[in-house]
Amino acid sequence: MSRCRKLKVTCAAVAVLTGVIAPGIAEAARPTVSARAINTATYVALGDSYSSGEGLPGPKPDQWLSTLGVPWASTDRCDRSALAYPSLVANDEGNASNYRFVACSGAVTGSTADASPYTSGATSLLLGKRGGESSQLGALTSDTKVVSVTVGGDDLGFVKVLAACVGLMVNVGPLHRFYSSRAPGASAAKCNSDLAQSKTIATSGAGTVPSLEGALVDTYTKILDAAPNATLYVLNYPQLFSVSKVSTFCPLTGVIKFGPASVYLGVGPSQLTAINRLEIDLNADIASAVQQVSAALGTSRIEVVDVNTLTTSDGQTCNTKTSSKSIINGVIFSLPNSTAALYGDCFKKGGLIPNCSGALSAAESNIVAKGSVHPKPAGQALMAKALESAIQESATSSSARK
Repeated sequence: MSRCRKLKVTCAAVAVLTGVIAPGIAEAARPTVSARAINTATYVALGDSYSSGEGLPGPKPDQWLSTLGVPWASTDRCDRSALAYPSLVANDEGNASNYRFVACSGAVTGSTADASPYTSGATSLLLGKRGGESSQLGALTSDTKVVSVTVGGDDLGFVKVLAACVGLMVNVGPLHRFYSSRAPGASAAKCNSDLAQSKTIATSGAGTVPSLEGALVDTYTKILDAAPNATLYVLNYPQLFSVSKVSTFCPLTGVIKFGPASVYLGVGPSQLTAINRLEIDLNADIASAVQQVSAALGTSRIEVVDVNTLTTSDGQTCNTKTSSKSIINGVIFSLPNSTAALYGDCFKKGGLIPNCSGALSAAESNIVAKGSVHPKPAGQALMAKALESAIQESATSSSARK
């Protein structure tokens, strides 16, 4: 039986267009719920893009959700989607229009424990900022009973690290050429530097600055203080990339066609290993911070929802023939110049393998678009089911103790 069937989640294949055009709109798989576990009027969804639904559409292509979970014409770039797991949970629990949905794309913790180049000037959970967004803590009250959150990935600059490391694979017939860290905005030096910086933030203890673990302890504590009668469910991050060994190159996109040349964005074996290691450190920090807060406050009002364990085999596969089966978007690219212009530059120097790397790099723009390496609708549905299962288990345990 598949993992999805065990969780009663419909894992229908979802076609996401990865190319010059933005990802297409698709229906999310809906989680199946056996019983109502929460009053949605007392549910608040905090967090970053993995909670807001970046990479998914709103109810309409130009329409997202307000902080009250209702459709609106958003200009704040928070990307709150009706297909994100908080919306699926609220809808399945009976009412998706009266819960507080304040998760926002790009949100870092905002804790002084994680002051780093990745967090400087960013919108944050604790402080707000972007587009007039207030601190997400403002949505919490003594009436709040359930809080969900994903946060930490942006504190490590995860997407920025990926953009710095992205390279190219060029195929012409049976011939292949790999360009490590040569996509626009990327370089080997920047990739190595960003990976090292993120590794330091992820592996430094809570008493060090910057430290993700310390920032998470601070953030979770303040959430519980602001919602004294709530249980905080901390979702860790789904498996983003294949954990299988890759010998030469891990393609993470659909193809860019330049005449006879097929171009893919992706990363090399050592970079893939380092990025996977970084995600392991990220999820370890989350688990450690939850444990520390629970012990320090002497409370069971905080727990980890282990999404990663459920998705070990569902990350991007490094195989262009099977990547569509992943619950995670690959790298969505947006070409900065016209394909015709790039085609001309690509073939200027002749040769059996065209100079597509030079042509794309000359565009002087990062072509890794928003929504890259984020859950598809089926991934968000799985996250919703995991959260609902945790809430129901908690409710059952609470009832048994009474």
